[in-house]
Amino acid sequence: MADEKELNLEGVEEKPKSGFKLDIKIAIPILLAQIITSYLLASFVIVPAFFSPVQAGQEVEEEEEADDGEFGIVYQVEDIIVNPAESGGTHYVVINMAFELDSEEDSEVLHKKDPKLRDILIRTISSKTIEQLDGPDDKEQLRMEIMEKVSELLPKKGNLDNVYFVSFIIQ
Repeated sequence: MADEKELNLEGVEEKPKSGFKLDIKIAIPILLAQIITSYLLASFVIVPAFFSPVQAGQEVEEEEEADDGEFGIVYQVEDIIVNPAESGGTHYVVINMAFELDSEEDSEVLHKKDPKLRDILIRTISSKTIEQLDGPDDKEQLRMEIMEKVSELLPKKGNLDNVYFVSFIIQ
């Protein structure tokens, strides 16, 4: 009887080990590759498609260009803060601007008319929706509109050389 038990023990084939350890060795690198791919896809493709830098609250600065390398007299207006049209108070725009002028006299005129200048800027910017403010072409159109309206404040219309957005933040 003891011999039979030994035979059974010796004659029994070992069951093969489950493939669990092998599955983990394959699954973990695949899972890590999927996580890294998902992160990179979300960071560089999906998120930028939905949120432009302007909408994400990052500051966008326009490059200043001078035709002849010389810069005229600069008059700055800082911290124009308005709610865009149709935003319901959920968004706001912060803009700092610089006006390039021909002469110091024009700068003094704008300084004297600063409340009127700010009113023109606030009315013009707040009349635009976020969609009308966020693209590069939209900013150029806004810049031209502001240039036209502000040049009416000056004694001679041609005295305003350029309008620059020093900072332009949409939040």
